[in-house]
Amino acid sequence: MINWEKAQWADQLKIYFKDGSTMLCKGNGISMAEDFDDPEDQYDTFFVINKGKHTALNIDEIQNIEFL
Repeated sequence: MINWEKAQWADQLKIYFKDGSTMLCKGNGISMAEDFDDPEDQYDTFFVINKGKHTALNIDEIQNIEFL
């Protein structure tokens, strides 16, 4: 089980996606689906910083997170 509380502010993470890809990044918070007004954006979101860019990831697409 993923420790989302720890992951959302971690300095170094390796994210494993369900499609087999990975990403090295830094945690930058979490928002729940109900936080978004637009129905198309209503999914649990994990925000990360990857290579200086802020990125929003759908939590449902994440298989595992490794803390580095």
